[in-house]
Amino acid sequence: MAKIDKVKEFIGFLKAVFITAIVILSSLVTYLYKKDINDNYIVIVALLIDLVIIILLFKKIILEINSLEEL
Repeated sequence: MAKIDKVKEFIGFLKAVFITAIVILSSLVTYLYKKDINDNYIVIVALLIDLVIIILLFKKIILEINSLEEL
């Protein structure tokens, strides 16, 4: 398998993880919308952690896409 194919597969995997993280984020936001926000500190922390994961995954995907130009 060529290196470019491996990078493309890795980008595809990262996109799947990225979509999963977005789904988790939207479900946490929906949960907070339906419940009282003041009593759900653990959910708020999980929401913030998930948001950081989404940002890091987005940066990694962009870096991998940019690395394809070199191949």
